[in-house]
Amino acid sequence: MIDFKVEGKDVILDHQNLEQVTVNYYVMDIELLFSRNPFVQEFGEEFGLIRPNSSQELKLKKDQRTTKFTIPAKLQTSNVLVEIVGGGQARLQPAFANVLSVQTTENYAQVKVSERANGKPLPKTYVKVYAQMHDGNVKFYKDGYTDLRGRFDYGSGSTNELDNVKKFSLLVMSEDKGALIREVAPPKR
Repeated sequence: MIDFKVEGKDVILDHQNLEQVTVNYYVMDIELLFSRNPFVQEFGEEFGLIRPNSSQELKLKKDQRTTKFTIPAKLQTSNVLVEIVGGGQARLQPAFANVLSVQTTENYAQVKVSERANGKPLPKTYVKVYAQMHDGNVKFYKDGYTDLRGRFDYGSGSTNELDNVKKFSLLVMSEDKGALIREVAPPKR
C-alpha cells in the first residue's frame, strides 16, 4: 500500500512491505490545469503520457512504515505533481509552491490573501473563480485582482446567479509568492 501527503517541500510517504519506489515530478501550468478542471485537484490524467521533469529511485527500509523525503531543490519553487510508483500502484498529489496565507469568508464570498511569514496583505494577487452549479454544470464565474488590503470579493454581481451555486473553486496566484487552489461553499442565503 502507498499513501503520501505533501507538507511544504517535504513528502511523507506511508508504505508497507515495499523496498523501493520511483518518485516522478511533473512541473504544472497551474492556471491551465485549473481552467480545464477546476474542481479536481488531482490532475493525474493530464500527465499520463508525459515524461516527468525529474525522477528518483527511493530505497525504503522494510522495518519502517513511513519515510520522509524532500522535493528536489530545483523544483521547490515550482508547482509540481508528485507521483509515487511502487508495488504495482501509483499515487499522485499536487505540491503547490507558495508562501501565501489565504483566508476565505464564505458568508461574504470574500478571500483575503497575505504573506504567510509576516501577515502583510498581498495586493494585485490574481484570483480566478469557477462555480459548480446545483445542476452539476461548471462554469467560469469571475476573476480579478486583490485590492490594497489583499481582498477580493468573488461573490458580488448584478444577477441572482449566486443562488444557483453549489460551490466555488478559487485559484489564487501571485506573480512571485506562488499559487494555490481552494474550494469553498457559497454564502448562506
